[in-house]
Amino acid sequence: MSMEQKHKEILDDIMDRFDEKLESASKVLENTIAKKILATTTVDELLELRLEVDKDFQKIILDSIREFMPELDAVALDTITNTGGTVTPRDNRMVAELKSQAFVRLQEEVNTAKSNVNTEIVVGALGGYALTAIAQNTAHAINGFFITVNDVETTRLQNKIKKMRATQSDAKDEINDLMRQLRKQFQNVSVGGGMYQSVSAEAHDMVMDFDGVFTIHRARQAGLKRFKYSGTLIANSRDFCVQHVGKTYTEAEIKKIWSSQSWSGKRAGDPFVVRGGEKCRHFFIPVE
Repeated sequence: MSMEQKHKEILDDIMDRFDEKLESASKVLENTIAKKILATTTVDELLELRLEVDKDFQKIILDSIREFMPELDAVALDTITNTGGTVTPRDNRMVAELKSQAFVRLQEEVNTAKSNVNTEIVVGALGGYALTAIAQNTAHAINGFFITVNDVETTRLQNKIKKMRATQSDAKDEINDLMRQLRKQFQNVSVGGGMYQSVSAEAHDMVMDFDGVFTIHRARQAGLKRFKYSGTLIANSRDFCVQHVGKTYTEAEIKKIWSSQSWSGKRAGDPFVVRGGEKCRHFFIPVE
């Protein structure tokens, strides 16, 4: 297995396992909060649930994310191997700081979702909504269109979309068509993306950003000056990725190319960190 293929598999494995862990935790959170809402008997009890919601988000989601942070060590260790040499105190400090920043990024997304859930509870309680409606609205704030439902057709659509997103990322048109069908199942409900979707997307970019920052750190430390843009192309890969994947450049050349080109989905920032843009799985490998 080539150096770049091994690194790609490490990155993909970490992102995929995080997503599985997050999906599972989000379902637990959704059901936990729904049960507490349905068990209340007064408006005051509903409003007091906000303290319980804070604890549930901490225990079920944030603690789960914190437990996953050490998985990023595998990315750093593979980069150290690829750049030749041993782990240095500077490497350890860099990894610790990057993991701390990564957790804060995800924590901010989770806190936004927690605020949305509490808002749904307050609005529902003061507005006299049925407990089932409040429970459903909080569920949507957590899992968007992928809430737990007792409907075979809706569940089939949810599972098909999740499977295709995981295994057929180039089937964008078909996935969009399935999403339109899924939205019709909730046509009387205002549904946003939900916590799961926003945290999942942020986690993906967090892992890849971690890799980019640590890669350039190790390359400079090892005196490596040329980088290969690596990864796999799919049907909807961005123009930047299609044009440059498989090619090798110096750091100066990469920055010049980055500053002189524009494309759909481009993120602001250092090209080693943001690469092709949001949810891009391409990366730079130091080669010489």
